[in-house]
Amino acid sequence: MISPPAEAGLYTAVSNLPAIRLAAAAPSFTSLDLFRDGTLGRAGLRIALLSLVEPTGSIRVGALRVGAMSLVRHQLGLALALGCERVICVAASSDPEMPILRDAAEDAGASFHAVPGVRGMLGLVSVADEVVAFAEGLLVWPELILPLIEAGPCILAQPVERGLAAGFERLDAAHASAGAMRVPGRLIERLAPLPDDADPYSILQRVALQSGVPQRLLGEDVLAAGRWQLVRGEEDAHAVEVAWFRQHTLGDEALGPTARLARRGVRVIGPALLHAGSGGTVVAMAGGVLAGLGLVMGWFSLVATGFVLAAGAWALFLSASLFGRVERRSMRLARPSVEPMLIYAATLDVVLALLMVWSQTDRAGAGLGHRAFAPVMLLGLMRLVGRVMPRARAVWVEDRALLALVLAGGALMGWLDGTILTVAAVILGVGLHAVRSLVQLTPP
Repeated sequence: MISPPAEAGLYTAVSNLPAIRLAAAAPSFTSLDLFRDGTLGRAGLRIALLSLVEPTGSIRVGALRVGAMSLVRHQLGLALALGCERVICVAASSDPEMPILRDAAEDAGASFHAVPGVRGMLGLVSVADEVVAFAEGLLVWPELILPLIEAGPCILAQPVERGLAAGFERLDAAHASAGAMRVPGRLIERLAPLPDDADPYSILQRVALQSGVPQRLLGEDVLAAGRWQLVRGEEDAHAVEVAWFRQHTLGDEALGPTARLARRGVRVIGPALLHAGSGGTVVAMAGGVLAGLGLVMGWFSLVATGFVLAAGAWALFLSASLFGRVERRSMRLARPSVEPMLIYAATLDVVLALLMVWSQTDRAGAGLGHRAFAPVMLLGLMRLVGRVMPRARAVWVEDRALLALVLAGGALMGWLDGTILTVAAVILGVGLHAVRSLVQLTPP
């Protein structure tokens, strides 16, 4: 961030620009003509402007991490979700974040350019383009900002008292910046007379204000949610991360006991795991290892231990699914073609089936089909009944960790065969009751 005296000088320079540039552009550049239609500039490219220039300690503000991803990486996710085809980042080319940002942008089909200062942008933006810019350190929930930016060219603003208290820049007597804007690409050329080390967002915002780009005020519901933050240092990043993780693991869906436990565990140790470089993939691999160990225990007739390990594997699979949700929501990633939970559920069902089959009491003439019948029926009923029951109760029936622990108890008491039959009968009865309730609610 540039110092206040220097910033004042830059603003003075910017304020003098209209005399030499704006007057010449006036016949073809008015608020009425340029901002009537939100599709302005779409004949050109939509370009994202990011920055890594403001120091905080030994790193830049944009390099601070929330959820193991840098703030500028979060902003890149927003830019890609907005359809930006080119990404410009004002930063040193040797910055460690550059390869990460470049790979992410190019994987999404966008070009990436690192420039050392504001003048480096001049040859990358044409008058037909439009620029979506974010203030360094801005962390915003995607579902809040995307509709505001897509609504048309604007400078996002908020009440001045709230904005200044949160560290945002003043726009006028009544409003402060909200850290994001969408402006015509033709404004970039007006940065040419300015020093190369100027704050790119701050200066472009001032030029946009003088050029008639309208302000769009954030609603109280957006600001009150605490999901629109300007992070300025390590303390801010740690404080925001707790709320960030909690918000991204929220959902309206009903949760069973193991899912609740998994969510609590992810909220407590999730940030530490992500900072250590361990995400959902590592947690899912750990779940797979536990499931495999459960099979090994069952093969050596330690069936109860195998069921307990299977229960732990299911808890880890649910945790991995939550990690995946956090990553998709924060970076606006597309859903995978195959839902991971389908794979996790199928994996654990196979483990449970094998453990039950291996533990069946030997009977004269009983083949594999006879021994597999009850386990397969139990798991099939669990899946079927879960589809017809209300979700608030179905999550209990579908909780494979709960089922594994019940089976472990039956194995410890030496009554596993009876436990399998009893649980299957209970699930069948619950399912028939649910179907009967649905029939009664359905009009003839």
